Amino acid sequence: MSFKYLLKESFIKTWNKISGGGYKKKFYETLAHPEPVEEVPSYFYKRFTVQKVIFDGQPYFTIKSKKRTSDCAILYMAGGGGLAGPTENHFKTLARLADTSGATICLAIYPPAPEHNVRFALRWLQKVYANLLKDFKSHKIILAGDGTGANLALSLCSRLANKPGRIVAISPAAGLGLKDCREPMEKAEPGDLFLSMESLDLISENWVGNVPPESPDLQPSAIDFTGFPPVQIFYGTKEIFYPMMGTLTAKIESTDTALEIHYKNMCHSWVLMQDIPEGRAAVKQIAAFVDKMLVS
Repeated sequence: MSFKYLLKESFIKTWNKISGGGYKKKFYETLAHPEPVEEVPSYFYKRFTVQKVIFDGQPYFTIKSKKRTSDCAILYMAGGGGLAGPTENHFKTLARLADTSGATICLAIYPPAPEHNVRFALRWLQKVYANLLKDFKSHKIILAGDGTGANLALSLCSRLANKPGRIVAISPAAGLGLKDCREPMEKAEPGDLFLSMESLDLISENWVGNVPPESPDLQPSAIDFTGFPPVQIFYGTKEIFYPMMGTLTAKIESTDTALEIHYKNMCHSWVLMQDIPEGRAAVKQIAAFVDKMLVS
């Protein structure tokens, strides 16, 4: 791990301790009182070719690099427990990914909780994917996301007959809502910089709704990965979902699906930290994963 990450981790841990919650409390408040995301940052319009449309009631953005282009598209679903929209960390990561990969970034602001649950969001994303097929061949589309957005990427693929070319799952919320996973999550919680059981309970109450926690629409480890395209997974050994990552990766490896795993002794969604070397290197790894499609 880089000195910059260790310094960042030390500061957040200290602040969490002396402030009685700090970043964990801040994340919970973001989930409890989310502000809708209607726009990308203004600098995107200067740096990229951006098109915004309202697709079936929700904002949807296509972002194209002016430095490099390819015939691939990345349909990205930001995490946030199904409650909060993309953050500045998401935008910085997507900006770097657009320039590094050349792929068209399709940022889907899917319908949020509590007005809608995970199944409503998946049905909306199926429509988005069908629309994307008008401009891109299925094997040139990558489904990607972080946290609950990574779950959506995996679950969406399981619903599709015409499957995408690849999937990138960043710190998927493995075990979310499962009673058997609660105890290991509680043990892992002290090491997580941002996520608390309180936040996960809030997500379960609003995002899960009446969907059974064991459903493949919600639970990555419940998905039948037979016939899936290659999957690239990133996660941290200090995140609250880490105890369930082994079950998820074993489930994927038990099928014919190619799996590429990247993990570090770091926090949840460390890939989105573009102010540290590890986050920037991860974007290059994702871009390399995308580049393999260009020669396949």
